[in-house]
Amino acid sequence: MGSKENAVFYTLTYESALRVRYDLAFERIAPMLWLRAGARGRTIERIGELGFEITETYAVLKEPDQAREFLSSLGEGDGIRIVYVVTDDSSVFQAVAQDLPGHVEAVQLYSSYLRNFEINRGRA
Repeated sequence: MGSKENAVFYTLTYESALRVRYDLAFERIAPMLWLRAGARGRTIERIGELGFEITETYAVLKEPDQAREFLSSLGEGDGIRIVYVVTDDSSVFQAVAQDLPGHVEAVQLYSSYLRNFEINRGRA
């Protein structure tokens, strides 16, 4: 007998910087976050009322005001590889990043996405 495999197909689209900046594109970039985090476990497609979501391999903090509760829920985050922090404020991002476990990479959303957009636009 063969093994059972699941496959997910995503359609990647161009998202305008304005939609991303005003947080209107999260559902569309969610697959990229999942892929960058190792493509394991479930995909975070929406952020719930708590202002954050945590999976087996990555997490998203959308409401930095909830950072203390987020970090507490994250715990040691043994399987967590990446935490995406949604903020344009570098000092807020740094405050969250410094409290993450040492093995966890912190990524500031959406500045990294917008920076890529600006770099790629400059090449055109």
